[in-house]
Amino acid sequence: MTKIKLCGNFRVEDADFLNKVQPDMAGIIFAPGHRRTVNLATALAIRQRLDDNIPLYGVFINQNVMDMLTFFDNGLIQGVQLHGDESELEVALLREKNVPVIQVVKPQQALIKTSANYVLLDNGGGSGKTFDWRIVPPKPLRQNVLMLAGGLTTHNLQDAINQVQPDWVDISSGDEIAGIKNLEKMRILVDIAHQQTDK
Repeated sequence: MTKIKLCGNFRVEDADFLNKVQPDMAGIIFAPGHRRTVNLATALAIRQRLDDNIPLYGVFINQNVMDMLTFFDNGLIQGVQLHGDESELEVALLREKNVPVIQVVKPQQALIKTSANYVLLDNGGGSGKTFDWRIVPPKPLRQNVLMLAGGLTTHNLQDAINQVQPDWVDISSGDEIAGIKNLEKMRILVDIAHQQTDK
């Protein structure tokens, strides 16, 4: 089974969809200036509505580590995703406080040495575009828990899993229709990742 994170949730009702399809992880974007960026009130409402068994990760880009720690300590998020130019020192600071960390890197950096819990391969700032999966090192060479992102949809997720064999997949725009989260797409994506074809 491949684990799946559904990211970029920005409406409170998205939590209801997440509860129905039960991904392994959900994500909200705190980095300013993005279409799916949430404010604190929306983030709190999503976390309150979301099942306790679904960890919620906050996506940050070159932001204050103290803010991340505050959100984590308050129970608003259960981990952070670093999508900018954060250093290994910042990763280590978060890990010292027991904050789970997803470090986003370019596909060519799959074998990066890091104390992050997960290494997420993405072509660029949530571009929604796939990259050449052949450049990902084969599983025996990997030392990190690998997450794959970038342009994954209901049409190509199975191929991506077959070819890359990631530990996790991370999907943001691929579960939307006209920019809004779609329950059926979310369900199909979770089913593909979990190989639950009997639903």
